[in-house]
Amino acid sequence: MIPVKIRVLVLCAALAACGDKGPKTIAVRDALPNLPLPPGGTFVNRSGSPEALQVTLRTPVSVDNVTAYYREVFKKGGWRLVNDARDPEGATVLFAERDGPPMWVRIWDGGAGKGTMVELSGAKVPHRDSVKAKPAS
Repeated sequence: MIPVKIRVLVLCAALAACGDKGPKTIAVRDALPNLPLPPGGTFVNRSGSPEALQVTLRTPVSVDNVTAYYREVFKKGGWRLVNDARDPEGATVLFAERDGPPMWVRIWDGGAGKGTMVELSGAKVPHRDSVKAKPAS
C-alpha cells in the first residue's frame, strides 16, 4: 500500500512543478546519485519535480533476473533494503536507503514480449544544515 502512496506523491509533486515556464525537474545526480541501471536497460521516460525524479527503463532481461539483480545491488555499497513487496498491480517494489537519497525500484513485465519495465524513483534529501530543529514546547 505504501508504494502506491509514494507513486501518487511523486506524481503530485511533478504536477505541482508545472507552471508558465514549464516544469523544472531535479537533476539525476541529486535524486538518484548512484543510479543502478538494469542490465541491458534502455531509456523510456523521465518525469519529476524540483524535489523528486522518476526514470523508466525497459530491459530484455526477465523480471526474475532484474529483481534478483536489484536485490543483490541493495546488499552492498552501503545500501539497506528496507522493503521488498508486491503492489496491487503485481509489480515488485523495492525500497532501499543509504547515506543520501533513498531509492524506490518498481519492476514489472512489459507484456507481449516487450521485456521488463523498471521505474527508478528518488527524492532530494535536505542537507542537515538546512533542517531546523523544532523548538520544544
